[in-house]
Parts: sequence; C-alpha cells; structure tokens
Amino acid sequence: MAKETCIHCGAEAHHMIHQNGKAFCCEGCLMVYNMLHENKLYEYYNLHDAPGIRDNSHRETYEYLDQEDIKRSVLHFMDGDHCMIHLYIPAIHCSSCIWLLEHLERLHKGIQSSMVNFTRKRLTVSYDQSKIKLSELMGLLASIHYKAYIPKEKKEVAHKEQKKLLIKLGIAGFAFGNVMLLSFPDYLAGDVNLDAALINTFGWISLLISLPVLIYAASDYFQSAWKNGVKGIISIDLPIAIGILAIFIQSVYEITTRTGTGYLDSLTGLVFFLLIGKWYQGKTYEALNFENDYSSYFPLGIVKVDTHEERIVPIDQLVEGDIIRVKNGEIIPADAILQSQTSDIDYSFITGEAIPVSKKVGELIFAGGRVIGKSILMKVEKKAEASYLAEMWKEQAKEQESALSNTLNMISKRFTLTVLLVGLITLSVWLLINPSKALFAFTSVLIVACPCALALSVPFAFGHGRTFFGKKGFFLKNSLVIEKLKQTNAVVFDKTGTLTDPNSFEVKFHFMDEKVDFSIIKSVVKQSNHPLSRAIHQHLYEFPELEVEQFEEIPGLGISARCKEQNIAIGAASFLEIDTQQSDAAQVHVKVDERYLGFFSIKNDYRNGWDTLLKELSAHYEVHLLSGDNDREKDVIGVYLKPENMHFNQSPKDKLNYIKHLKQQHKKVLMVGDGLNDAGALKESDTGISVADNIYLFSPSSDAIINARSLRNLPAFLHFTHRNMQVVYASFVLSFLYNSVGIYFAVTGQLAPIVAAVLMPLSSITVVAFTSISTLLLSRKVQLSE
Repeated sequence: MAKETCIHCGAEAHHMIHQNGKAFCCEGCLMVYNMLHENKLYEYYNLHDAPGIRDNSHRETYEYLDQEDIKRSVLHFMDGDHCMIHLYIPAIHCSSCIWLLEHLERLHKGIQSSMVNFTRKRLTVSYDQSKIKLSELMGLLASIHYKAYIPKEKKEVAHKEQKKLLIKLGIAGFAFGNVMLLSFPDYLAGDVNLDAALINTFGWISLLISLPVLIYAASDYFQSAWKNGVKGIISIDLPIAIGILAIFIQSVYEITTRTGTGYLDSLTGLVFFLLIGKWYQGKTYEALNFENDYSSYFPLGIVKVDTHEERIVPIDQLVEGDIIRVKNGEIIPADAILQSQTSDIDYSFITGEAIPVSKKVGELIFAGGRVIGKSILMKVEKKAEASYLAEMWKEQAKEQESALSNTLNMISKRFTLTVLLVGLITLSVWLLINPSKALFAFTSVLIVACPCALALSVPFAFGHGRTFFGKKGFFLKNSLVIEKLKQTNAVVFDKTGTLTDPNSFEVKFHFMDEKVDFSIIKSVVKQSNHPLSRAIHQHLYEFPELEVEQFEEIPGLGISARCKEQNIAIGAASFLEIDTQQSDAAQVHVKVDERYLGFFSIKNDYRNGWDTLLKELSAHYEVHLLSGDNDREKDVIGVYLKPENMHFNQSPKDKLNYIKHLKQQHKKVLMVGDGLNDAGALKESDTGISVADNIYLFSPSSDAIINARSLRNLPAFLHFTHRNMQVVYASFVLSFLYNSVGIYFAVTGQLAPIVAAVLMPLSSITVVAFTSISTLLLSRKVQLSE
C-alpha cells in the first residue's frame, strides 16, 4: 500500500483517516482541519503546503520543561495532575486566533480548557498532566504556528519586537533623508537647469534606496492587510498598504518611462512617520496597563502569626517563612505549606471546579484557594504579591458587554470600508479634474483617516478614572464598572458590617446556665469572619484558645463545631431552634451539646457619616435596605428611607431574590455589602461593591471594593462617573472632528500624504492628552470627606 500525505501536517503514512477525499494522519490533524473550516478559515490551507506541518524538534526543544523543579517554577497552579499555565503568544492578532486557541481541548483530550487575554497576548491553559506533558502542550501550540513562551521569556520577546521596530524605523529614516537629498533637483527645477539624464539617475538611486523601506520597513502593513483579507476581514492596515503601494507603482512608472522622478520622498517619509506613530501607539498601550499603579495600593491583608500576637499585615509584606492564619471563606494569598493537620480547599477561584480538595499537614497549597471550614495555619513558601490576587479578581469579571464597546466595534467595522469608498470617489473625481493630484489626494485620504484616536478614548478616560478611585480607597475590577456605576438608578445596602461599624460595639452575655466555658466559644467564633463573630472574639480576649474540629458556617444563620469533645452551635435563634423576644441589640445564641447557655447582645454603632450618605444618595437614587437583623433600627433608618424600601430578617437567599425582583423592574442595581452573607446578592446585582475594614476581606463576588473609611464618599464617586463619561463623549467628538477636518483637506487635494502621516499619530496624542488632563482636572474638583 502506497504512503499518503496528510493534508494538514504533511506527514506520510500507510494508514490514514479519510474525510471528503482528504487524508489525515491522526485525529488531531482532522480536528484542526474541521475547526478551521467550521470557522470559515478556508484560506489557511492556501498559505502554505501542509500549513500544520509537524516539527519533531519541538518535542526535544521543550523537554526541559518536564523536569519537576523547572515545571513547578513555570506553572501557575498544580494540584495532583491538574495543572494551569500562563503562556505568552505574540502571534495572536485577530478573532480567529482567539477562537482557535480557545478550543484547544478539541485537539487533545488532556487539555481541559484554554482562555485568551488578547491585549496581553496571553493564553491560559488548564490541562491534565497524566494525559499531556507540558513539553507536548508547547509542541502542540508550535505545530499549529502559535509558538508559546513561558512568562519569564515574555520581556525578552517583547524586547526583540521593540528592537525590530526600531530597526525598521532607522531604515525608513535613513531612506527618507537620502531620498529627500536626491530629490532637491526637483525642488529647485525652476531655478537650476540640470541634465535630464542626471535627474533620472537620481530617480533610479532613490528607487533602490526605497526598496528596503517597501519590502522590510513597511512589511507589517502588507502582512496584516493580507492575513486579515484572506479571512474576509478588512483591517485599518488595508488602506495604508494600498496607499503605499499606489505611490510606489506610480513612482516606478514615472522613473522607468522618464516621465518624472516619482514620489519616493513622500513614500519613505510616509512610512517613516507611520512607524513613529506605531512606536508611539505601542508606548501608549503600555501606558494602558494601569494595573502596575493599581496593585500597589490594592487593599489586601492577612493575619500574620508572630510569637506573641496575631496582627493584620498587607500581603505584599509577607516573606518566605512567615506563618499566617487563613479563616473560613478567605482566599489564600500566597503559595504556602499547610501547618494545621488537615483542611479542605476550594480552588474554584482558579480552576472553576467547586469540589473542595482535602489537604494534609506539610502539603503545598497554591495561592487563590479558598479555605473551607476552620481557620488554618500556613507557612509562606513563596513571596506574595497583591497584584496576583488583583489580577485573578479581575479575570473573574462578569461576562457583560459594554454599550460603549459595542458602539466602537460597530464604528470600527464600517470605518475602513467608508474610508476606502471615500478614497475611491476622491480618486475618480480628481482623475477627471486634475489627474496630477489624483494619487496624492487618494493616498492622503487613506492615511489621514484613522480610528485609533477613537479607540483610545474609552480606555484612557476610564483608566485614569480607576486610578483616581484607587487612590481614594475605591478599587474597581475593570473599566466597565465605571460605565455600569454611571447607569445606576437603585442602590441597595446591607446593614450589619456595611452601615454599622464592626470595630465599634458593646457586648454583653446573658446567662441561662452558669456553667459556661468561654474558651470554647472564643475558639469557635475565631474561625468565622462575620462581624458579630469578630465582636465576640474580641470581647473574650482574656480566655485561652483551644483546638477546633468539624467547623461549619452557614451564611446568615450561624456556625457549628466540635471542641473539647463537645458540640457547639452559635448563631441566630432560628439556627438553634429557640424562641426569643424582640431586642434593641443583635443577639447571638449559644448551645453546647444541645444545652442552651444564653446569648450575647451586641450593639453596633453606625459608621461616621452614615446618615449623610443615605441622605445624599436618596436625593438622586432609589435607596433600599436589606438586613438579616430584626427591625429594631427601623425608626432610625426610616428618617432617610421609604418604609417599603426597608426589609429586615432577610436571609442570603431573600437578598438575592430581592435584587432579582428589582432587576425585573428594569432597575440598574448597585448592591453595597460586606461580601459575607450577601455574596450572592453582590454577584446578581448590576454592580456589587464590597466594603472592607482593616481586615481587607477579599470578596471575588464583587465588582469593586471600597475601603470602609471611603464609604461616605460613595455619592461623590457616583457623581464622578458621570463626569468621567462626559470626558469620553467629548473625546469622541474631538476624534470625529479630527477625522472630518483631515478628510476634508485630503479630499480637496490640500493635504500631502507625508503631512497626513504626521497628523495620524498626532490625533492619538491629542486624544490621550485631552482625556488625561480633563480627568485629572475633574478629579481635583471632587469634594471628598476625610
């Protein structure tokens, strides 16, 4: 039997898989072929012979990654056979790339999921290392022409790309200067009589100097236009490539026919200034990475255990060897070794898998896991970074499209087609009126019109807005939150831990049984982060702490555990199934081995400025209150809220359903809570804000985290979002005016292509400067309470 060749990778074999008359050597090649055709990427197989050709050297190239120490150093997460890695792939450039890379599980059964971060050109892959090794994963990506680099190589790759751009810029600049020099006879033709043969010779020399500019310096524009064109996508690089090519063809024609010297000075100058604009754009998008500043003041802390005390420290201050305590529901901030005997860890924050993983003393637990059950002690194995958790938090963003983004996408899709149409009309008209101006007018239209300034309006305005908020103690998950906050028309508050101050309270214990072991109660409540649990724990500071087992917390109801061989239940009266009377304070009841011991009465003070907060918000928004407590505070809060908007004795499920009810009424709901008993409501709301005190409890359910001291400034923050949106709209107008004026001068033949190339990056500079300065000036006018 004769060997056949695989249409995808070019491998030869006797036994092939056949489909529609085409041969494939394996299921993987067949799968890639089907994926590409399902996405209508037919031209993929016209670009090269066997475009998916396998390079066996890939396996050897990446084998070093299978060494255990190296593998652990590059993996983002590893638990048993479940691994996750972040990879930098510079070849990602379009939606087709994203689609293909986010369906890698179809290529290999060992790949569980894959997700692309387009702006960072980053691919996150979850895989089963018992089915596919890391070296095989890297080889698979290389075989489909998406060579991946581990994060440590990213800076080196980016440096090479930057160096390549500077070389192109240098070549274009050299050519531009020399072609201008050789073109002086043209500029002086009216005053100096030069031999026609000499002028033609200068033209040929200019043509030779310009070839590297066309072939190398301008290659990115041609490649981008071609790659997108074969996929049916019209990119902004297409009109630029057409303009460059039109000038070159016209110049070659004039030089070879001796009818002129062409316009090579304009061509080289055009490419030179376009590359300057590209370099500036690259620097601009680097500036869009607001996370660097954002993470430096992101409020994350953890309990550090010293010899004689436990204190809260920012996680950036943790170093290898520190002992930390992580409570039930808290996110582990650093890779650490478990010091407690056992613990259940929920890795859903990282992997999406909600099934807890059991860990034993001495095992390594990766950052991002959530503790389930009693608090645990851990020894930090790797220095923690606030930016790491902040980044994971932002990656959990709700899948919701921005109205502004949709508008911009619609404009961008039609922008290039419109420019091409205007350019062709301009060319046709000038060919009839004055053919000598037709080429310049056509090229100027193609070059001067650019949507880049429009695209920069939103990220820069919102980016600076996020920076302002962050410096004032209000931390947003992403820029889309600003747009959602601006749309808010209903604000819902939780009470306990949100309007009340968990650090200012009065605790009393009412005995029903004189045999009370307060050390047991203190040990159990220590495991919980609920404000009432923290108040009781602080009240019982003088009692010793004991080992706790079988800890369980039911949000909104209470906690249970086993300590000193006794079963303890602490929480609401309904949780302990007892009757109670109305009280002017919160009540936390206690049972030990089904014996009722009594209850703690806890009076919380309201936060400073809580009344002003509700008064100011009620003037502009529909304000609601949801509380798990009884209605003893109804009269106090009722001064500022309507009676029908106050609801007490609300369970977490009740709060969630109430938010759903408001949304069904077409309300844009902002929920403000502490992230404990209201996590579901925070997630269900259009925008969720978690209030953080000095413990900085990390709540992934929220869209934003506000420092408790900054809560009184929420009305001012909401007002600023309206001003921030005005800056965006103004920058839109500015961008449209630039394009309209530029196209007018280009169409009327008053704008040379080289000037258009200068104006193109200037438009981006203008918009960036306008949004930055405007946002800065507006932020200075915001009146905040200290």
